[in-house]
Amino acid sequence: MNKTLRVLLLSMVCLWQVNSTAQEDQAVEVIVPDNLDPNEGSGWLQMELAIVVDDREQTLTSESWPPYPQARYPLRHRRLRDPVALQGLEERYPETTITQDLEGAITLEVPDPEQVLKAELAAAAAAEASEKSAHSNAVETIDVTDSLPTEMAATAQDTIPLEMLNEPGMASGAGADWLTDYTDAPPVNELEAKERRDPVLPASFVRRSPVLLQAGLRRYTETTPDRLVYSAGWLQPPGGPNLPIVLDNSGDATEWPQFQGFLQLRTGDDLRLGINVWWNTDASYLPEGFRVDAPPAAPAQYLWRDAETGVPLNPAEVEQRQTRLQEIARKKAEGLPLVEYVDPNTGFFRTLEPPQRETEDPTPENPWPWQHFIHVADTRAIPEGYVRYFDHPVLKVIATWRELSWGEVYQLGAEERERSEVEEAVEEAMAAPLDTTDR
Repeated sequence: MNKTLRVLLLSMVCLWQVNSTAQEDQAVEVIVPDNLDPNEGSGWLQMELAIVVDDREQTLTSESWPPYPQARYPLRHRRLRDPVALQGLEERYPETTITQDLEGAITLEVPDPEQVLKAELAAAAAAEASEKSAHSNAVETIDVTDSLPTEMAATAQDTIPLEMLNEPGMASGAGADWLTDYTDAPPVNELEAKERRDPVLPASFVRRSPVLLQAGLRRYTETTPDRLVYSAGWLQPPGGPNLPIVLDNSGDATEWPQFQGFLQLRTGDDLRLGINVWWNTDASYLPEGFRVDAPPAAPAQYLWRDAETGVPLNPAEVEQRQTRLQEIARKKAEGLPLVEYVDPNTGFFRTLEPPQRETEDPTPENPWPWQHFIHVADTRAIPEGYVRYFDHPVLKVIATWRELSWGEVYQLGAEERERSEVEEAVEEAMAAPLDTTDR
């Protein structure tokens, strides 16, 4: 089966799996611990949030904004874990080991190209030495059946494996039709043999597409001039630290985003949502040449480290390493020599002219490209099932939530496990060697 056909079949299986899950009320078997009532409230919250902006000129000039706004990020915080963004990083940096902790921080361990190249050369040398050794020690094998009479050779080739003779419960006495007994043995009852799977909770603080707000949000943006700049849903478990959630990546992005900020839920007698967000502008509504100090960039989410030593790497070093690693991978895939020459001064292997390594981070001290920002900070209670609208001329926040039952919680956990198993099976199938035999 060629690779294109296999990819097509696997894609069809995945689409069938997704459609089946969407069409059935309960796509997978759900097991709830015996001490829990599936219909009882779990304390798990299904949160959804959307932020829209109206930054038209007439809107910005219709109000008088504080000329010197102040903004800051909390010292301790979390990020919503985003599987799509994580997959994008893995595709962009295939040679880098990427891990993410429960609070959303991502560590990227980048290997040193020189060490990778040395390991590749050592592996190639070891393989060559092993091949030579195997060739020199090769012994011609003889098929013993060639020296037997025709009837004896046929008998030798049809000999039953010993493990079948020793199979428990199989007749093995002289003259017994034990092969029939073996092949006609009653099948094991699959339902009895199936292990009871332990119930599993879903992942918390993982970014999801909004469901409760989806239809209303679509109608809202179609009938108003407001633009959607952020939307997310997530599951929030009971207990544990209730950390503020940072919504932007200005501390990692090469281009400063126009929207920044964070939010925090406060639980008690009622659920309260605190928002602290701002919108960067060109200050066209203020006197010409007016400019304020830049707001802080968000705390970095990406932690770049050397894979061997753990030493932090600056962006310039990361890009240089990535270029070299891609070059090594390309030459290896194309069967080209990995080494052009050895630098006599350093002893390092080089495939091209030695790159000029920058010792300092070339990022400007203040790359903020704006002149002003409009800041919104507010806290409001949100009753369950009620859509809370934070009204503001420029930045508007829409939020809602509901509590999940234990049955819903474990249903989501079972679906996540099933989806993960399907993805792992697809990855294993894609990684398996292709069968190029013509059929």
